[in-house]
Amino acid sequence: MSPSASKEAMILYRKGERYRQFGELSAAEEALVAAVEEDSAFAEAWNLLGLVYQQAWDLEKARRSFIKAANLKPQWIEPLLHLGMLEFSMGLYDEAFDTLQKYSNVGGEDLEALLTFAKAASHLGKCKAVLKITSRVLDIDDDIYEAWELRGICQAKTSRYNAACISLNMAIELHPGSLIALNMVGSLCYEAGNYERACDFYRSSLDYDENQPEIIFRYGTSLWFVERWIDAVPYLETYTISTPEDPRGWNNLGVVLREKGEVKRAMECYNRALVLDPGLEITLRNMGTAKAMQMLL
Repeated sequence: MSPSASKEAMILYRKGERYRQFGELSAAEEALVAAVEEDSAFAEAWNLLGLVYQQAWDLEKARRSFIKAANLKPQWIEPLLHLGMLEFSMGLYDEAFDTLQKYSNVGGEDLEALLTFAKAASHLGKCKAVLKITSRVLDIDDDIYEAWELRGICQAKTSRYNAACISLNMAIELHPGSLIALNMVGSLCYEAGNYERACDFYRSSLDYDENQPEIIFRYGTSLWFVERWIDAVPYLETYTISTPEDPRGWNNLGVVLREKGEVKRAMECYNRALVLDPGLEITLRNMGTAKAMQMLL
């Protein structure tokens, strides 16, 4: 507690503290506003006032109060922690990154705050910072699956694919329902042409959440690439229903239907794709193949 706070301000602060403990937020606000009016350099009162405003969902006032407290006591961890977390929740990623960097620099070690710091860096595309921050998080506790997720995403973005797979598989081992990790590893396998493994990860992802159109598309397409055409059909049909404006879905559905021998339906799908994108060369080629098959029937 600030030794320089006036006696009257301290009394008001204690009142505000008690009111907040009992959920009397309006009374707490009134007492704490009076405390900072009595002593504008009372950092603890500004910090507590920020918490009261935050509980009352007056987020801008909460932010201003935390900023005031942090400016008055730059080495004090608590207002930096509250401010950085609040800014992140408000979508102020640049501000959250700067605040949580200050928090980290003065020795802050709260895992949730450091993880939020890494998330802010990720939102801003600061991969080098993400890797540095998550290393610190994992040094404290290497069972934080979200830290492995964030590392894997950044490693993939910087073409460190082997490292990305290791990190993302760690995330999956710690949290099998991690859609971010499952989908990212699936995509790495897909882009590398390892469609069997892509199928495994996409299937697991859809087991946890079947409402993922892009993953449905990639799973159906991966099934096609491993010649599981009958299995691919319902997924690509589902994709064309959920995303009828995407010519890729109609083209790929046409291909698997053609491979099943349903050439007429395949032609209908190709025509739908060409209505959406008349210059789609792969569909024009696929249509030529289907027409040749029709002539043989």
